[in-house]
Amino acid sequence: MSQAKACDAICAFWILLLLVGVGACSATPDVSRTSIAPDAAWAAEGSSFPGDSAAKETPAAPDPASAGRKTPSAFPEGDASERATASPSSSPTMTPTPTPTPTPSPTPTLVPLPRTCLREPFASDVENCGAISYYDIALTVNLSKTQVMGHQEVRYTNQAREPLSSLYLRLLPNSPVYGGMMTVTNVLLAGQAVTPTIELERTALRLPLTPTLKSGEALTLAMDFDVDVPTSGWTGHGLFAYRRGVMALPNVYPLIPVYDDGGWNVELAPAHADDVYSDIAAYHVRITAPSNLRLIASGTCDSAVSGEQETTWTCEAAPMRDFALILGENFQYRNRVERGVVVNSYFYVGHEAGGEKALEVAVDALAAFTELFGPYPYTELDVVETPNSLGGMEYPGLVVVGDNLYPGVVGVEWLTAHEVAHQWWFALVGSDQLNEPWLDEALTQYSTSLYYEKVYGADRAEGIRYSEFEQVRQSLIWRGRDLPVGLAAREYPAELYWQVVYDKGALYFHTLRERVGDEAFFDILRTYYRRHQYRIATSASFLEAVESVTGDLYQDLFDEWVLGETAE
Repeated sequence: MSQAKACDAICAFWILLLLVGVGACSATPDVSRTSIAPDAAWAAEGSSFPGDSAAKETPAAPDPASAGRKTPSAFPEGDASERATASPSSSPTMTPTPTPTPTPSPTPTLVPLPRTCLREPFASDVENCGAISYYDIALTVNLSKTQVMGHQEVRYTNQAREPLSSLYLRLLPNSPVYGGMMTVTNVLLAGQAVTPTIELERTALRLPLTPTLKSGEALTLAMDFDVDVPTSGWTGHGLFAYRRGVMALPNVYPLIPVYDDGGWNVELAPAHADDVYSDIAAYHVRITAPSNLRLIASGTCDSAVSGEQETTWTCEAAPMRDFALILGENFQYRNRVERGVVVNSYFYVGHEAGGEKALEVAVDALAAFTELFGPYPYTELDVVETPNSLGGMEYPGLVVVGDNLYPGVVGVEWLTAHEVAHQWWFALVGSDQLNEPWLDEALTQYSTSLYYEKVYGADRAEGIRYSEFEQVRQSLIWRGRDLPVGLAAREYPAELYWQVVYDKGALYFHTLRERVGDEAFFDILRTYYRRHQYRIATSASFLEAVESVTGDLYQDLFDEWVLGETAE
């Protein structure tokens, strides 16, 4: 999970409203992000987000009363006229991109959805990725029982240097964060029945391999599985659930985790952290569901068989880090083409303003990040309104934004830009989100500020960095709760995780940028992206990118910000 936390601002707004009847963010008491009732957020349209409409001309100094919580700034979201007149950045590479005022149309023209997952220049990427895992999955959705029945066959190749004596699969719906229940039966290994072992609170399935699987060898396994999908938003922030006519199903299948020098990565994530750490794979997925539903999924899908009661879609997603799908009863959509990518915004009927805003931001973010980091290889990028209380979440080729934000639009911009940035830092460049969460979250948070810099200009971005990042860091220091950015997720108290990893972590990248200059800094990011696209990156590999561009690791900055060490 790598997400901006909308519910923090929403919690602050409602608690403050109940206590004092005013909307001053600086007086809001400490509130946990997980304390908000999932449906209470539905009506919260007055919350303050980085970039929302309550403008401040000059960033205020840190307020001790705001200690202990994330303090979103109140910088304007910005309308089309402001985009066109924003002051230019000092760097030629960051000149704001003017956006013309859109002309509303009662019957918008929709771009046809792509039939292939990869854009033409990247058509050979699956082959170039080598012996990645191949998933062939069939899913049947039963809405009345809120269940998913599935069968999958997987071809897995041992890419480790040593032989494997076991193979693990993650059963993520069984984790406390997901709140579902997955049962796996009829497991076959190379056509032979095997008896797996259930471990880690039923979230891991261990298959013994006899004989061992040597390096470079492949095996096939098959299994059936059933999943009960929760209908409450309390568990997992509603990200894996069936609520308000939307069934959100990320990782609804048994998933092979990363095997690295530490062995199989099957550790349970704390509730405040991301839980998916997987290699790139190829997915062929058939989904059968009631015909009144619209399907949105990673990759590209085609409704091959459609009847009165049920429709079967076939989806291809490769090479992708995992597979997510969403089914909805009340979706409409708008789309545009940007840089050869069809960008889709799916939203509820009546939520057109939020849906149009999400589309506009996703298009601008895709253009900005393509220029700054490197090309997006897929043909589609989907932004989907869902009933989640977290605010936003990223999946390969697909991001979700909370439906409580769409009626008033506030917060849609920040969250959409943040989750789109995760397509580069998570979906394409993978990392260990449990042990090195800063690698994708801090860089994604800083990338969000780069979106504002690219679209609105340097002054807006600098104001956001001060109020959203620097004031949070100063508050951590003032409270005596400052921590290094580079700890494992489990080492952070839940109430500090986002403040330290996201907001303070973003300042490491900004400090590095100030030290090396814009040209070298963006060359570092492009080098890092190019080297680790479709792969797993580490802190060491990011430093290697720094050194390859500049000739220096800038170890002092890394030690101070990431490791929390200072020179004597």
